[in-house]
Amino acid sequence: MQVASWASAICHQVFFFFSGRNISTHYFLKRTPSNIFYWFVGKTQEEINCYVEKQSKGKIVGLIQDLKQKSIMVLVNYIHFKAQWASPFHLSKTEDSSIFLVNKTITVQVPMMHQMEQYYHLVDTELNCTVLQKDYSKNALALFVLPKEGNMERVEKAMSSKTLKKWNRLLQKGWIDLFVPKFSISATYDLRNMLLQMGMKDAFAENADFPGLAEDNDLQLSYVYHKAVLHVREEGTRDVAASTDGLLDEPEISVPSVIRFDRTFLLMILEKSTRSILFLGKVVDPTEV
Repeated sequence: MQVASWASAICHQVFFFFSGRNISTHYFLKRTPSNIFYWFVGKTQEEINCYVEKQSKGKIVGLIQDLKQKSIMVLVNYIHFKAQWASPFHLSKTEDSSIFLVNKTITVQVPMMHQMEQYYHLVDTELNCTVLQKDYSKNALALFVLPKEGNMERVEKAMSSKTLKKWNRLLQKGWIDLFVPKFSISATYDLRNMLLQMGMKDAFAENADFPGLAEDNDLQLSYVYHKAVLHVREEGTRDVAASTDGLLDEPEISVPSVIRFDRTFLLMILEKSTRSILFLGKVVDPTEV
């Protein structure tokens, strides 16, 4: 899997192989930067995690937690999206402590970024949610989706290509007084069962065939791990301090609409030209990763 260079994403698929017969020693053979072969289990889990941590520059830590000794082959996929906003938030306007509603009874204090700018946005009266588009500096964009209280489940069930096309058609540009919390999203998945359900069965079978990867045919996939990490900050999805020098005064605008993401919301990152989804997540508690 590769991500277009505009995203400056760290994205690798790495194959790890094990004999499963001798766990006292292990060998490390590096064929290419994105293809690693491990023979014998030993301390493989630690070395895999160290490799991923190094390649992701410390952003992805402890990817694998419970690697089984009988594992034959593991596929690891990890991505860390990095990009800058086309119109960054300014650090001087970030509220240090603002209330975020996690649920009906729990609130947390979060840093709330603030910006008054022209955004493409809409109110979906059918799904009872507000959608706001914020562009990255190149060909990516973020869609923030804020359902009305108690309406998250309905919006989640309605998420489809049809809904995205409708939103894309209805988005209109206008002045918005925007408040968005700083947050991070991190999720790890074992995709084995999901891939099996999608019909990818041969790779996990005893008669799996991986020509070019090994001389014999003893290989089969044991696990498929995927981890995605996203950090949303003032400058973008890379944590870089924004300079406050030379800030322009905000233009005089007659009562701009206020959109405040101070409760659970959805976030999508899309490629602009194709509207392909690169990330889709739900922010429930911005204080947790």
